[in-house]
Amino acid sequence: MRFLTTLVLAFLFSASVFSQSHKAEIQKEAQNYYNLMTDMNIDGFLDYMYPKVFEMVTKEQMKTGMEQMFNSPQMKIEFISNDVKSISDEKEVDGVNYAVVYYNSKMRMTFLTEKDKPEADRQAYLDMMKTNMAAQFGAENVTVDVATTSVVINNDASMFAINDPQYDGWKFLGNEKNMAAMVNSMIPEAVRTALLEKE
Repeated sequence: MRFLTTLVLAFLFSASVFSQSHKAEIQKEAQNYYNLMTDMNIDGFLDYMYPKVFEMVTKEQMKTGMEQMFNSPQMKIEFISNDVKSISDEKEVDGVNYAVVYYNSKMRMTFLTEKDKPEADRQAYLDMMKTNMAAQFGAENVTVDVATTSVVINNDASMFAINDPQYDGWKFLGNEKNMAAMVNSMIPEAVRTALLEKE
């Protein structure tokens, strides 16, 4: 269950080699993918995920996990925005084309079970949540709002765009650190080395 939650969250959150037409196509499909996530269209969102993910966690399990998160009586999750910032060159390995999409995502988490408590209690709870989330996203990317009992996470991240002839069109795979083992099993090292920006 912990793996599934990590996977769901992970998904909840130049031109010399790669022609503009391909970049424009990925830009369009990636934005569609993010719009579906913002609109909480789970079926549409899952259709864009790289299908090999469902060999590890079935689509039905993923959908159930996302529905449980989005409909939780304890917490409300909203995507404020998801915007594509840039797209890498393309690299082909064994007939599969890959690119990396860099994006910014803003997500609000409202803690419903805390909202009617005294302000001092809400503040203490939000401070604890901020500390926990800062370990993953950085303290500068986590803000709290006591009035609404919510935390907003601002996250610059990346995902792989994959055009695999086994499937129809571009599919996406999140590139979160806590998903490294899965990403490494699906994305060739040559692709990761060539396309990911060095930190």
